[in-house]
Amino acid sequence: MARKKRPELTFQQHVADYLVREHKYGVLEQSDITDTAHYIAEDQLWAFLKATQSDTLQKLEDDYGTDAREEVFKALRKELEHTPLWMLFRRGLQVRGLEFRLFYSKPRSAASAAAEKYAQNRITFRPHFYFGDTNQERIKKSTPSSS
Repeated sequence: MARKKRPELTFQQHVADYLVREHKYGVLEQSDITDTAHYIAEDQLWAFLKATQSDTLQKLEDDYGTDAREEVFKALRKELEHTPLWMLFRRGLQVRGLEFRLFYSKPRSAASAAAEKYAQNRITFRPHFYFGDTNQERIKKSTPSSS
């Protein structure tokens, strides 16, 4: 007899399908989260920076060459030690004197110059997230103990 899927997993899949279908969110694979200490999908962020801020990124690459990418993520990890991520979304990230935006808010007009950058935002999620030293742990439903 086939086991029935647990209700919370069915609901999780329903929400994930809705986000992809209606809002065009991208789905991350576990391997996309390359910084497991801060849970950052570095390739996604790097692609966003290249698409939206290539001039600023070029300045960083002129000074740091192939180490430019590591400079960005080093600055991000350091900043996350004392600044919440939502605050970095609002005010941006300083990297070696250059400012990078991590998100573009929706412009008031579709004809605005900011509309193109807003369209480059990468909204992604991981439906079932594993964490820990070996990426094998997951959030589990607790069961009441009988004492």
